[in-house]
Amino acid sequence: MKRSVWALVLSACGAQTAQHTPKFVLPPARVTTRSELVLKCDPIDAEVSLDGVPQGTCEDFDGEPKALPIPSGARRIGVKKRGFQPWNSILETDGTRVVMTVTLISTGGMP
Repeated sequence: MKRSVWALVLSACGAQTAQHTPKFVLPPARVTTRSELVLKCDPIDAEVSLDGVPQGTCEDFDGEPKALPIPSGARRIGVKKRGFQPWNSILETDGTRVVMTVTLISTGGMP
């Protein structure tokens, strides 16, 4: 007798759980084969390099739709301007859009 009561309680609990399970619909993922880097720099006219190769200025890559396309893998990003300390970083890319803010520090020299 006890077994049938427990079976009835468990089946009733299972039925209620199934009825109240929310359904989630996720938007389709944005698939990209390349990474993009958006640079917000001060000063905005600082020079940008990718793996030591000049690419332009920060102004060229400061947002929609402007971004620096970057091949996947570890990449060296550099930002420099005369009169400021250069900034360098390694960026590991994987098909995403990355936004970086870079503020160069003045060396006190002539710009």
